[in-house]
Amino acid sequence: MKIGIYMMDIEKIDRETGAYDVIFWVTETSDDYNFLTQPPPIIDYENGYVDEISAVSIKEHFYKFKARGTFYNNIDYSSYPFHNMDLLIHIKSVIPNTLDNFQFVVEEDYSGIHDEKFVSVAGWNVAEPIFFISNQTYPWGEFSRYTAIFHLESSTSTIFLKYLSPVIIIALFAFATLWFPVISSDEKIEIIAATLIGAIFFHVAYLNAHVPDVAYLTLADKVMMSIYSIFAMCLLAVLLHKKHESKLQENYTKSKENALSIKFKIMIPIIAITIYLSTYLL
Repeated sequence: MKIGIYMMDIEKIDRETGAYDVIFWVTETSDDYNFLTQPPPIIDYENGYVDEISAVSIKEHFYKFKARGTFYNNIDYSSYPFHNMDLLIHIKSVIPNTLDNFQFVVEEDYSGIHDEKFVSVAGWNVAEPIFFISNQTYPWGEFSRYTAIFHLESSTSTIFLKYLSPVIIIALFAFATLWFPVISSDEKIEIIAATLIGAIFFHVAYLNAHVPDVAYLTLADKVMMSIYSIFAMCLLAVLLHKKHESKLQENYTKSKENALSIKFKIMIPIIAITIYLSTYLL
């Protein structure tokens, strides 16, 4: 039995549950099967369900209909916000059509996706779909399964500018306080505190608002841990300056102040990168 799926529309994606609503055509063809005298073989939508079928077309060796349904697939957010998504549709044969007497074959002529004017997901690029056949084994038998994969890709440059560049710019304001003189310690603390609050708000209210609660660190979380280390080190630099100024007083010369600032200017990027790389391997 040849089978094909032609995607017409991706209506909605629920990132919380991994559900997506789609509209697609299903086409079945077979030279050995008469659809006019026999009912179409029962098929199981393994990872979802179809709640509406319309525009049914039946010929002797041809059966076609439009389906609207909801399907599910786990979304991996470990690389968020640079993650991609795969929208899968699994169709499996059922008893009595076990693998020894029934097998799907990809119907290339009726498998595909409508053009981007009709099939589009805001913020995502829809790649070329993939169709293949596999076998599924259960205690009650082995069955043929047809899989359609519609891959959604994110734009790296757009994602960086939208999700990461704002918080990096905020962190640079805190890093810039290393060029301020010791006499401006109070102003430096105010800047670091204000930018830290801004970074936390951006992390919690914006970055995390686009993903469900997951039990692992996303790439965004790892970047933010690195960003937070910049604020911590900038604050430590201010405190050390104040300590040395209070302890050494007039002996805390401009050259000593600059030497300490230079150390932090070198240390902070190294520590931030080290923290990111160490968490990246988790």
